Amino acid sequence: MINILKRNYLFWAFTLLLVSSWAQAATWFALEVPGNTFGATVEVDLESLRSLGEKRELMTRISFSQPQKEQNISFQSVIAELEISCNSDLDIWKSVSFFPSSRAEGKPISTANFGTSGLHISVLKMLPEKTWGTLQRSACGRNTAVAP
Repeated sequence: MINILKRNYLFWAFTLLLVSSWAQAATWFALEVPGNTFGATVEVDLESLRSLGEKRELMTRISFSQPQKEQNISFQSVIAELEISCNSDLDIWKSVSFFPSSRAEGKPISTANFGTSGLHISVLKMLPEKTWGTLQRSACGRNTAVAP
């Protein structure tokens, strides 16, 4: 058995590489935010959307046209896990990973996990209210947002 693994080492290494890259693949869908004047692209990973009763969990990638600063971290993009409430304005950040380059390429500079209770959107103001409204309408399948 060991001889078979040794002979096929490159085959197994290549197979593991392919499997690991598929597991990390995401299907990003760019949201068109009306009146987008804050210079950012907001994308949602369609495969990450989960329905939990009146709440939706999803991963989003936000790429800024210019470097941003948050708590002494200079970054140009983030990947965040969000929880969107379809019936109230209790939208929260569940986790955020900060990246030095656009489109969240490479390794994150820093990651913050806010646990199951999350961090209310008013505390970490990376997205304008119109963008949250667009995320809420899109995730909940509505024409209007609950708030704002």
